[in-house]
Amino acid sequence: MYKNQEGYRDPTAGKAIQDASRIPHHVKEAHKALKDIASLLGFEILVLRDRKTGRVYRWKQ
Repeated sequence: MYKNQEGYRDPTAGKAIQDASRIPHHVKEAHKALKDIASLLGFEILVLRDRKTGRVYRWKQ
């Protein structure tokens, strides 16, 4: 449970932070497709960058 600076529970802020840090579904699908193709050739896809938003999505090895 997320707590604010004063130590009180803050479920609204906690949910917002959780949603903001979640990787969007379309990015997960793109990563899966690229990962499958890259693995056939012996490569790994570790980083994707959204051209529209500039946001970078990273995956651990």
